[in-house]
Amino acid sequence: MPTFVERTALKGIVKFAKREFREKKPSGVRVLRVKDEVVFTKGGPIPSITVKQTQIPYYLVVLDYGDMYRLYKFKKDGELFHGENVEKQSDKMKQIEKSTKVEYKIP
Repeated sequence: MPTFVERTALKGIVKFAKREFREKKPSGVRVLRVKDEVVFTKGGPIPSITVKQTQIPYYLVVLDYGDMYRLYKFKKDGELFHGENVEKQSDKMKQIEKSTKVEYKIP
């Protein structure tokens, strides 16, 4: 279960995403949470021990502008620390799609 800080951070990030959608008029906005990465697994077909590592960035806000995306990266406590433009068909976006979960979406 997420802690209080994580829940309040997500609320702030969703508020940021709504403001970006209202002001910059992209075709869509998604708030994504980066899944934990498995570092170590011990056991047979059903692992008895699994060690996971939290990734940085923890949240992504993706603005869809047709042929490119604008990515904003947030830490676990909701602090914005980086923004960049990424081509829609790039390998980076394919990796992001595989390793994230949608937390909030604006059409």
